[in-house]
Amino acid sequence: MLNERDLENFLKERKVEFELAKFEENVISSEKAASQTNGVIVKNILLICDNNSLLCILLGKDKIDFDKIRREIGCKDIRLAKAREVKDITGYDIGAVPPTVHKQKIRTIVDKKIDELKKDEVIYCGGGSHYHLLKIIKENLLKVWGDIEIKDISE
Repeated sequence: MLNERDLENFLKERKVEFELAKFEENVISSEKAASQTNGVIVKNILLICDNNSLLCILLGKDKIDFDKIRREIGCKDIRLAKAREVKDITGYDIGAVPPTVHKQKIRTIVDKKIDELKKDEVIYCGGGSHYHLLKIIKENLLKVWGDIEIKDISE
């Protein structure tokens, strides 16, 4: 399975500035991450849409709007991925999934509210383990995101 070192190696190979912050307490939820940091928290949630994986990336304080996703993507059957599915598809445990570097190629949708953040905004997101967060500025994250779609997917 993948971990924080895989994420770190990927970013170093691409010469992207980042910090992999390690915490004594787990940071598996947006609330726990927010209590440990002072930046913008971004969460990565894996959905199964019509039997296909879909990674949704949104602000930690926001909730996914399934109706908007149905409209934006045109899928009928949508649900949260189960813990085993998350691990099989991404290579990480729930609560540790980073926004990039996954076991499989995953269609990725970024909520428009993240796109509206300033280029130099500091973002904290899944860091590959329950005790790590990736600290990166938005502009650098965009460099490694690859093929993403920006859509309105939050409540």
